[in-house]
Parts: sequence; C-alpha cells; structure tokens
Amino acid sequence: MSSKTKLQYAFTEYSSDDLMKVEPEVLGGILRERVHHMIEVPLYPTLLRWKGRSIPNFGEQAQLVFDVWRERGLPEDTADMDWVKRHLRIAEKIRAGERPEIDEPLPEPFSEDEMKVVRKLIWQRRSIRDWIDKPIPEELIEQILEAGRAAPIGCNLGHLRFVVLTDPAEKALIWSDISTKNAAAIIVICHDNRVAPAVCQDQLVPQNPGFDAAAAADHMLLMAHALGLGGVWLSELKQTSKTADTGQEFKEKYGLPDYLQVDVHIAVGWTAIGNIKAARPPLEAMVIRH
Repeated sequence: MSSKTKLQYAFTEYSSDDLMKVEPEVLGGILRERVHHMIEVPLYPTLLRWKGRSIPNFGEQAQLVFDVWRERGLPEDTADMDWVKRHLRIAEKIRAGERPEIDEPLPEPFSEDEMKVVRKLIWQRRSIRDWIDKPIPEELIEQILEAGRAAPIGCNLGHLRFVVLTDPAEKALIWSDISTKNAAAIIVICHDNRVAPAVCQDQLVPQNPGFDAAAAADHMLLMAHALGLGGVWLSELKQTSKTADTGQEFKEKYGLPDYLQVDVHIAVGWTAIGNIKAARPPLEAMVIRH
C-alpha cells in the first residue's frame, strides 16, 4: 500500500477501511494530530529550505484521514475543521511544487497598558476556598469554559471534556479536602482516553493528557478571577493502599462512560473573604543556573 491508502504510526497502522470504523471523536483526534505532525510542524523547515520542487508525500497522511472524515459525512463547519482544511490546502500546494504564502501575523509586544492588565491577572489571582451562596450567571460559566477550550493541548487532540456541576446533590458527588458546598459551580475536567492510544501517545508521552487538563484548569481559573469570581484547583485521589479512586467513584455515580478519565476539578464562586495571597520564594531560589 502507498501512504495514500495506509496511515502509519510507530506501533500501529490504519487502512482507510479501519478509519471508517473509528469513533468520530477518536477520528477527529487522529485528524488533528496528523495535520499537526505532518503539516504544521514541518511547514516552516520546509519553507526555509524551499527549492521550488514538488514534495510528493507532504501532508498525504493528513489528507487520507480528512478524506475519510468527509466520506463519513462528519461536520466540517467547525473552527478546528477550518484549521484542518487550511493546512490541507497548504500541503496540496507543496505537493504541487508551489510555495505557499503564510500571512499570519507574528506576535507583537503588548503595550504598557495591556501589560498592566496581564500582570494584574497573573499576580492578583489567588486560590479561594470560601464563597457566598450565590449562583453564577450562565454566561459567566460559559466564558470560563471557553477559556479552558482555548488552553494549549498536546498535538491538538481535542480530547478534553468538561462537566459542570451546580446542583448541590451533584456537587456532593465530588471528593474534596475542603468544603465546596457554597461554591457556585464545580467544573470537572476529564479526557477521552480512547484518543491518545489511537495515535500511540499512551506509549510515547502518557503524561500529556494530565498536562492538557492542568493547562485548561489554569486558564479557567484565570478567567474566573478576571470575571470577579474566586476559584481553586482541586485534585481527585488515585487508588492507593490508603485512598480510593475518587475520580472513578464520581464517574460511576454520575454515569459517565468508562472511556472518560477524570483528571482534575476546580470550584468557583463569589468570594466570601479577601484572603491573603500566598507569596512565592524569591526567583533566585527557583532558577537553577549553570
């Protein structure tokens, strides 16, 4: 088979027929990962040494997955698919020997006023563990979730899932070492554990899903602070000789499918008291210099 008819990874491979049977959520992860590794990552080095000649195999594996995606009639009108299709058009030009023009703007330094806002957000955010009993408007919850959606994610797998709990009985399903009964909402961050194995990340970088969840949690907490809310990062317990797997317990009580892995949860609400922000050690004590 040529690369056009077979998708190859370090420890597995897929034919077009195999991809036709993959769950849509997993196929989307495979598609975004192939675009990332086979087009996005090598794009700049390819342009840097451009010699005006066709590169026949450039992006072909990503195109194979997208062809299956399209044949299955899966949605193409989402932002991630726009990103996919834009890269596929670039790859098509490179295979044809045409140098693509990339017109994305480079990052620019923030103005001093913008930097004041950034510093305020980073240095004034604190962990809040005491809230008043007051609901959060739905539009604020959505802004917090959108911040989590914007967080960096390894290989753009798109495997994170968010569960929002606002009902007192549902919030009681979550283990915490502090009282969260007055928190207006608990957001449980999970990942779909079918996706990473499909692209061999479970064997190469098994830590990535936890990092992805952590990045989303941090983005959410920053947004909560910017919205005038207080939040705190809370971890679920793992199974040990001393503790039960509270993430698994929550999945069973809430009725989540087995393929969702609970990673972390955050509690957010309207702050009851202005606590003293924890200070960090001096930077000199944290930087290891040669």
